[in-house]
Amino acid sequence: MRVVKVAVGDEVDHESFGRGTVSSVSGSGASAKATVDFDEAGRKRLLLRYAPLRKL
Repeated sequence: MRVVKVAVGDEVDHESFGRGTVSSVSGSGASAKATVDFDEAGRKRLLLRYAPLRKL
């Protein structure tokens, strides 16, 4: 499984939540998590190894 590498300020797209901006990142590798402020869905904390994110 590939873990998407994101940084604070990155614009991302999620299959369900839509477009958003990464506001924080913690951990590394398989335990990496990101908090993303989505335009429509609000703030979500995601485990990156499972999150269907695409960097824009």
